[in-house]
Amino acid sequence: MSQMLVGIDISLKSHHVQFMNEIGESLASFSIPSNSSGADTLLRRILDTAQKKQQKQIQIGMEATSNLGWHLAHYLQEQLENYKPDINSNVYVLNARKVSRFKKGYDSLPKNDRIDAWVIADHLRFGRLP
Repeated sequence: MSQMLVGIDISLKSHHVQFMNEIGESLASFSIPSNSSGADTLLRRILDTAQKKQQKQIQIGMEATSNLGWHLAHYLQEQLENYKPDINSNVYVLNARKVSRFKKGYDSLPKNDRIDAWVIADHLRFGRLP
């Protein structure tokens, strides 16, 4: 089954998002505001991309950064429940230290929000999840 991986780098004012397929190809990369309209935009883009790319499995990951991503994680999990069984989805709040250690395997990557979202999506792709 093909799957879409969604890495989200959480920040106070905005979140950077990376969509990736199961073989590591980028499907989209963009930022959303850290508010309810940004969450709605993200949900719509997840659903549109999943439909367009015929992705039936969606894995969403974000780092546990204080409580900044808590509402977004719960919102996405709750909303995506409405699309089962057509779409199976999981939302993971990942340990920031584990993501940082995973990123060290890519020794030449710069530190920025776009790259961090990509690393989170790639971490999901490897499947070592809580």
